[in-house]
Amino acid sequence: MTAATKWIFAIVGLLAANIIATGVLIGEAHHGASRVLPSYYERAVHYDDAIDQATRNRTLAWTVTTTIQGGVAVVTAHDALGIPIEHARVRIDGAERAVDRAIVGELTPVRPGEYRARVGGAGWIDLPIAIDRGGDRFVRQLALEAR
Repeated sequence: MTAATKWIFAIVGLLAANIIATGVLIGEAHHGASRVLPSYYERAVHYDDAIDQATRNRTLAWTVTTTIQGGVAVVTAHDALGIPIEHARVRIDGAERAVDRAIVGELTPVRPGEYRARVGGAGWIDLPIAIDRGGDRFVRQLALEAR
């Protein structure tokens, strides 16, 4: 076999491998159900509201942490001085990324500044958290991994 023939086989082999890889990627892309993000259009229409809410969040300077373990969501909230936020209404309204399943719940207080609810969920979740106390409203959008 001559050197020219080896080069021809190498080039044809690389092109064939590229065509096969493209076919596999196309097949995987069409495998399973497609998923549209929940409330995508509504969030886009109200983008200015999200900017205004971010300004109110900075003014309040509340610290909020969230975890979901074993299907139980735990939200802790403190004000700018580090005092636990009590007597608040805490709500989450998210969606799992891998499956079309909502993660929704009204959390109940368990101790000062800590709120819990059984919501289920596993894997990565896009999770907005809304905390209302008196006339103040704090909304935080986050993505977290439920374990």
